[in-house]
Amino acid sequence: TLAFQPQYSLTDNEMCGIEALIRWQHPTKGFISPYHFIAVAEETGLINQIGFWVLETACRQISEWKREHDYQGRVAVNLSVKQLRHPDLIGTIQRSLTNTGCKPEWLELEVTEGYLMHDPDNAITQLEQLKSMGINLSIDDFGTGYSSLSYLKKLPISKLKIDKSFVDDLPHDE
Repeated sequence: TLAFQPQYSLTDNEMCGIEALIRWQHPTKGFISPYHFIAVAEETGLINQIGFWVLETACRQISEWKREHDYQGRVAVNLSVKQLRHPDLIGTIQRSLTNTGCKPEWLELEVTEGYLMHDPDNAITQLEQLKSMGINLSIDDFGTGYSSLSYLKKLPISKLKIDKSFVDDLPHDE
């Protein structure tokens, strides 16, 4: 299933966005962590089907919220490395937007630092294509790899999500 987690602005405590998160409630094993089933989906090659289902479902939902509730924020969707390497990624995203009536500016795609580090030149080109469509981009889990801060200047991103390992024990760790 798809769950939607609100995002709040720390400056005014207003909801500023929503993140789409995939969840699996197994009939006998209960809640299965995405940490476990996403890895299996990647190993078996199902991650593209799952990821593109998440994208289309999130686009459909945000379109409905915009139409019925005048929702003003965006919906953030994580893209897996395998999705990002899919030969028809741009076409698939365009079709999802068209099929659901979702405008590109309502969508924020999250990519991981690891994807950016693997093939930086290709990543920049691909992200620039998405940005030129009007889609917002963010880096998720920044700080888990070895990217330099100066590298960020080359990326067409609008948001940087710092990995929680940076803020764990912040009050106690100088």
